[in-house]
Amino acid sequence: MAAPAHRRTDTLKESHWADKRHGRITALCEEEVARTPQIRSLSHYSNGILDFTVFRVPRAPLSSLVTELGDEDESEALPGSRLLLCAQDLGTVLRPLGTGELMRTVVANTRGGLWGGRARPGEFLAAVTDLPDGVPAMDAAMNRLVTRIRTEVHSLPDELPGGDAEAKAHRRGAAEPDGPHVDFGTAAEPDVGYEERLRSLWHTHVNTTDLQYAGYYRDWALVCVGDVFDAHELGPRFIDVSVRTRRTAYRDLSRSLRGHLVRLTDALALVAPPVPGHAPVDRLVLDVQEGAVYVHWTSVGAFLLGVTLDQRQVDHAERGLAALARAVGGIVPPPR
Repeated sequence: MAAPAHRRTDTLKESHWADKRHGRITALCEEEVARTPQIRSLSHYSNGILDFTVFRVPRAPLSSLVTELGDEDESEALPGSRLLLCAQDLGTVLRPLGTGELMRTVVANTRGGLWGGRARPGEFLAAVTDLPDGVPAMDAAMNRLVTRIRTEVHSLPDELPGGDAEAKAHRRGAAEPDGPHVDFGTAAEPDVGYEERLRSLWHTHVNTTDLQYAGYYRDWALVCVGDVFDAHELGPRFIDVSVRTRRTAYRDLSRSLRGHLVRLTDALALVAPPVPGHAPVDRLVLDVQEGAVYVHWTSVGAFLLGVTLDQRQVDHAERGLAALARAVGGIVPPPR
């Protein structure tokens, strides 16, 4: 469903935000919203404090009991404020992995999504779409915007949020000679044929180029996990954090996600209420300075967690995880 072409935009600024000092940032944000109709609103924060919100007029009300009639404009930044708090906590969780700061967060379901990211430490932007097919365009626009603010306003280098579209991806379906290290967890079915089908999928999807780790969970218990962290070419990425430590950290992250997911769901539900019978979140991206962590849900109780350690491959790796998730979803577990 395409966004209505007749919509106009408006900007609500807080009293401390002066055009004389910050007008260039405001103008860049207004320009991006104007040319990206999939963006419902965009908010800018400094050190956790809201500076301004650019929003479309008219727009549907937020799906929340905390907003009141007449304060719709003031409430438009609420999803972004909640996402900011979630991103701060998730950034703290990811920091010990040694892959840099969390710079982009995307959370989405079939009805819409949220984007949050930092232009530099202390400067955070959040965007919202309430269109079922609006997330890709919003994501691309916000990656472009945050890069322009970094390079044109702050004279900082491009951090490649979302990866490099021109980077060469792994050829899907091709297994590498050594293949990934694959283990099975407590939720795996004691069936040799089932395990071999999963192992085969990991060997054709997990690789040294882009998707370098993937774990499959059902009811928050591990079914299957595999990675190529032992590969010779990835050795330099484990100077500070060992392979064993990183494997343990990603399993710990999968367990801690449960608490963060509640808050992420609350933020997303303001603009994209969950569909009954479906997972409230379909996709979560945690894009750090050196790669990304992804979570894709295949059903209410099952998800895959994927990782790349190469920032150029962030987009390609997620496409690989999505393909793996579809393939895993097509394998019916044997009866217990």
